[in-house]
Amino acid sequence: MIDWKATQKRLGVTPDGIPGRGTYTALLRVVGPNADAAVIKSLANACVVHLPAYGVDQSVTRLADFFAQTANETGGYRVFVENLNYSSEALVRTWPSRFTPASAATVARKPEMIASRVYDGRMGNTQPGDGWAFRGRGMLQLTGRANYEAADRRLGLGLDTDPDLAAVPALSLLLACDFYKDRKVFAALDRGDTDGARRITNGGTIGLAHVNVLRTKLLEVLR
Repeated sequence: MIDWKATQKRLGVTPDGIPGRGTYTALLRVVGPNADAAVIKSLANACVVHLPAYGVDQSVTRLADFFAQTANETGGYRVFVENLNYSSEALVRTWPSRFTPASAATVARKPEMIASRVYDGRMGNTQPGDGWAFRGRGMLQLTGRANYEAADRRLGLGLDTDPDLAAVPALSLLLACDFYKDRKVFAALDRGDTDGARRITNGGTIGLAHVNVLRTKLLEVLR
């Protein structure tokens, strides 16, 4: 369990033992110090509603990981849509199995073309333009028509017809909570497997070092 009064004292907010908007605003700022104030306010309000409903706040480990991973994926809660404006060098570095220097040069700095090259024909993307329409969005970069549709079946947000909704900060927090529950990220965390939790959310361990740094910052105030 989280000792909220102690955490609130460390965060410099009213130590009433109730994690409200002020508490979550302060926690979000630990790993998102440069995020827009309106975004943080929206996320904090959503935290009050969704984190208890999904059990994210049931332990220090769960909460620290959730904020660390979502902050990593959004650049500190500043970017909620995948940036596909890659240089040719970055394309080869990011997707070495999909690009050669020559092929990368033909689509460099052309985000829609890059999305088609990287995502079309995968993850349920079957129609022309699906790679771009269902590119990564939200706090955990929901990607691919199949994943948008699966989340929509669970939550009924209308993501299948309006995928941009996944980039709305408050809705993206709900999607992240749903992902943690559906993909059993909590189970990995509860047995102490933080590396495994990263593999579930990321598909690998890209960004793991940064997630660990952010988690350490959060643990300093949560413990």
